[in-house]
Amino acid sequence: MTPLFLFRLILDLLAVSLLLAAFAYNWFGNAAHEIIGTAMFVLLISHNVFNRRWYGVVTKGWREPRSIFSKTITLCLLVMMVGLIITSVIISQTVFDFLSLRSSFIARQIHALIAYLVLLIAALHVGLQWSMIMRAVRQALQVEKNTRIQTVAMRGMAFLIAIYGIHSLFVIDIGPKLRMETAFSFRDFEAARAEFILRHAAIISLCAIISHYSLKLLGLYRRDRGAPGITR
Repeated sequence: MTPLFLFRLILDLLAVSLLLAAFAYNWFGNAAHEIIGTAMFVLLISHNVFNRRWYGVVTKGWREPRSIFSKTITLCLLVMMVGLIITSVIISQTVFDFLSLRSSFIARQIHALIAYLVLLIAALHVGLQWSMIMRAVRQALQVEKNTRIQTVAMRGMAFLIAIYGIHSLFVIDIGPKLRMETAFSFRDFEAARAEFILRHAAIISLCAIISHYSLKLLGLYRRDRGAPGITR
């Protein structure tokens, strides 16, 4: 693993951490929330700069199921991020307050909706790269290829995390938020902070697991049809 790749991996991990921290609105207050969001967008710009070659191949490979799946998720994330930036600027009371844009209740609702969509889609996007991330981690730790026991243990852990993630979807009430039945709340802080972080992390892990294993299934489908595998 090259130092540049490790640096990029750290930046991406930091961006995901900032996204998670942005949901703790009532802990940090509006000013910190906006600063966290602005820092996250700066990291996303760097992510796009490092991966700029993707834009040159985005129109290719749309006949392959794996490519369709991965590119659709990435494009949806790109669109949602643009929407999140726009709504963030509109409702800003600190960082972009100098623009004197007129905010509204609807704008805040839309911002909250997009924020949760970004959380879910970003997690799916992480799952697309999970095999590559694990290879990099194994190389960094100088760990040989997983044994059967390690594989079974990891899949069992993934299953347990997925179950906790599904439960967390209901505890955090993701459904009503996606239906815009709540407005920019992020307010359920009766539980301990550790639980808040764990539940959101579990939701991210759940979506990453779904994405990762969906790619594997699409790869098996492609192989069963007698075509060569696809390298991303």
